[in-house]
Amino acid sequence: MSKEKILHAATRVFSEYGYHRASMDEIAQQAQVAKGTLYYNFPGKSQLFKAVVKAGFEDIMERTKTDLSSALPIKEQILRVLRHHLDLFLDSRHFAHIVFNEISNGIEPDVLDELKQLRREHLSFLAGILKEAQCEGGVMRDVDADLAAASTIGMLESTCNYYLSHQEEYSREDLESFVFTVVAEGLFKSLD
Repeated sequence: MSKEKILHAATRVFSEYGYHRASMDEIAQQAQVAKGTLYYNFPGKSQLFKAVVKAGFEDIMERTKTDLSSALPIKEQILRVLRHHLDLFLDSRHFAHIVFNEISNGIEPDVLDELKQLRREHLSFLAGILKEAQCEGGVMRDVDADLAAASTIGMLESTCNYYLSHQEEYSREDLESFVFTVVAEGLFKSLD
């Protein structure tokens, strides 16, 4: 329970103050835990930051795996994957801010390398889904799945980042419709 409270508080603090200005004292205070408890679970700020990012990526992959085990058509599964990404970035604005603005913001090289590895695993996971869709035949265009995964995630991240600073101009439904249309027209042979 303490670990979850710490991760939630750390997500808020890193989002609000940025990696360098965030303090372990502030995180402990917002998590309402003793500093000893914080340091017992996370020996340093870089390990805590890495845990925050890892938890976000693991959450989206778990949600996606649940959908992939269902008997839905592959096109619907891919659209749900997109929705999970949108949900993560839009419902967890603090996490989104970290992903969009803090991941490469002067973080220690070893931690940055681990975060890049997490990102590669996430892209590989999505590419695997797209490759599986191609094997089902007839649904997806013959595109490089790795490039398609990287392009899709890049578009999702930049579009969500733009949306979060222009919410008065677009509804969430506008955003979903745009993302689904662009991805579907790019990946699928038919929009039916």
